[in-house]
Amino acid sequence: MDLLAHTFRKHKNQIIFLVFFVLLAGLYFLVDPSESSYFPQCPLKVMTGYECAGCGVQRSFHELLHFRFLEAFKFNPLFVFAITVFLMIFAIQFSKKEKLKLRIDRFIGGKAFIFGLLIIVFVFSWLKNTDFYKDFILNL
Repeated sequence: MDLLAHTFRKHKNQIIFLVFFVLLAGLYFLVDPSESSYFPQCPLKVMTGYECAGCGVQRSFHELLHFRFLEAFKFNPLFVFAITVFLMIFAIQFSKKEKLKLRIDRFIGGKAFIFGLLIIVFVFSWLKNTDFYKDFILNL
């Protein structure tokens, strides 16, 4: 029992995060945000009619949980790409390649990464509101 208590104390935050994520994923698996009014709406879209970079993430997450990757991509391609990158980084963190882990940690913590990420989000938000983007997504 001491080992279990010690493990829980040592990894309490990770366990709480995992439980929260599993419950949230279960909710998004069972309830489709496209058909439910329980999920929050984007305040920017409600006020202006324009979509932000995060619009469609809830619906995309629901589709990913049901393994409908193309539909998830149509709702928010940036989210699908970000999840893929996150999973790769997560896998590398559990590998035994210390140099690679250190490089990734430095890269993610760097100013250039944060600035680049902000530019990607801004450009994607702008592009998402164009007719070109909407036509492209509808034709997938």
